[in-house]
Amino acid sequence: MNVNRLITAAILALVCFLLFVYPDPQGDLYTILRYIAFGLLIVILYQFTTSDPDIYEPEVKPSVEQKTSVSPGLIIREEIHDQYEQLLKMVFNMVIAINENYKAAFFMLDGSGNHLTIQSSTKDVFKELIPTENEVIQTIFFQQEAVLFQQTDVGGNWVDLFVEKSWRGSECVLGARVLYKNAPVGCILVQADHFSTIQERDRNLLTSLGSFVSLSMVKLDNIEKLSLDNFFHYQIANLLNSMDIQSEVRGLYKKVRDLCRSFFNYDKLTISEIQTDGEHYKVVLEDGYSGDVDPEKLYSISKSIHGRGFRSDETMESSDSTADYYETGRFEEGDLEEHKFNSILAVPVLINDNVKYCIAIEKQQSYNFIVSDRNLLELLALTFGSMVSWQQQYWKMHENAMHDGLTGLLNHKAFMDRFNEEISRAKRHQHSIVLSILDLDSFKLINDTYGHLYGDYVIREVANIIKERVRNIDIVGRYGGEEYSILLINTDIDKIIPVAQRIIDAIANFSFSMKNVDVRITTSCGLAEYPKDTDQVNELIIKADAAMYKAKSKGGNLVSKYSVIGSRTNGMETTT
Repeated sequence: MNVNRLITAAILALVCFLLFVYPDPQGDLYTILRYIAFGLLIVILYQFTTSDPDIYEPEVKPSVEQKTSVSPGLIIREEIHDQYEQLLKMVFNMVIAINENYKAAFFMLDGSGNHLTIQSSTKDVFKELIPTENEVIQTIFFQQEAVLFQQTDVGGNWVDLFVEKSWRGSECVLGARVLYKNAPVGCILVQADHFSTIQERDRNLLTSLGSFVSLSMVKLDNIEKLSLDNFFHYQIANLLNSMDIQSEVRGLYKKVRDLCRSFFNYDKLTISEIQTDGEHYKVVLEDGYSGDVDPEKLYSISKSIHGRGFRSDETMESSDSTADYYETGRFEEGDLEEHKFNSILAVPVLINDNVKYCIAIEKQQSYNFIVSDRNLLELLALTFGSMVSWQQQYWKMHENAMHDGLTGLLNHKAFMDRFNEEISRAKRHQHSIVLSILDLDSFKLINDTYGHLYGDYVIREVANIIKERVRNIDIVGRYGGEEYSILLINTDIDKIIPVAQRIIDAIANFSFSMKNVDVRITTSCGLAEYPKDTDQVNELIIKADAAMYKAKSKGGNLVSKYSVIGSRTNGMETTT
């Protein structure tokens, strides 16, 4: 029963007692009061009989067995299902880029929070449901970094994760958590057949992949929250849907500009980006009024009104900036005299809790921005920041997955992908390509004599020597342990022999020195040409490799090109 009604009834009952029962007053006034009280009593009784029944909320008792605070699960609505499917596809593409033999699955909490439900997987080795209390899952949920488990170490917890089969004991699983609103809601599991195949780089990449998916969950949530009937909100939500994660950030600037043109009435729009020194910013996009900004110039954060956007993580708003702020310039000192602007609304864009961008709209006349202006610009800034952060995470993982951790060159898989792309392009344009394979002579002796750290130093320095002596269009990769591969684009062997010889000479003449240990090392180089020698990728590798070993057989420090002599197909010419 409603408490207010109880109090009203009690007060009325007391009044009726005084008027009708004790004392027994007489007179016209008391008679009128009796009628009024009687009427009120009838009204209240009528309300009690016709009112809605009281609603009682059941008591919710906390579970004493709950081990972690998690979100009760995410429901992926139909209108954002395509984005969710795209996210899962990206997850598995990145795992395969790390190691094509890995088996991966993505799990999310169900509505009860008691189980993880498989969303998708690359192989049917994972179970559909995993209990949340599984110790492997609990460990993954509580660790910021990806966690590695070997089959023999986790005992019965292993059978909760995988379908029944015979296990050798050397298998392992690598897991990274996925967060939503700072609570674990799922995980990425990667299974390998032997624990020795898991490198430390792989663990770091999977940790980054978990962070990437967590950011994407925020993106999906933003899409759902912003899918409103309001046209402006719908347009902001569509910004997330329409942007390709692989696109350049400049395309995103232009999308923001187009939305601002629809949303706001301004004289000037600027998007500024903070520089690495943390003390200057650069205007990366401007719209409207022109002539007041130099796109190549760096502006001081401490000496300009626009710099205020980077000095605080709060929205800046003023209808009279000259009165409200002490700075004498919008971008630099004194420019307010030439370019008069009175009103500004500037919103900082946060990425990883740091202000990286600032979006500002200005009017030359004094103008009080309305609440919806501020809310929309803040919403746009939030969406913009999520998108930039998402792109940065993607490209960081993409670069790590493609490049060798020691040398920074393309790894074997990435090099082969580019190799096939360039062969296809050469076929279309009828170009020639030269493949060069280089191998360090007697490198095992370096490792055995001076240790693997010295060997790593030599491999890095040789990579630098090679990169400095090829064109920007040429593609350099680390083909194997001490082997390097170069694709020399739109050229032939006769033109490349001098280039290869300069690389060989530069390595031979380089003084490798580390911790007072000086060594010299030479290299053998083999060359084969597409399509002159073959139009097949694998055959071109075999022929360049054979030419390289021919150079080694002659003592190394040579450039050897593949050649056909008479009817023989394995003859070589060697150039010293």
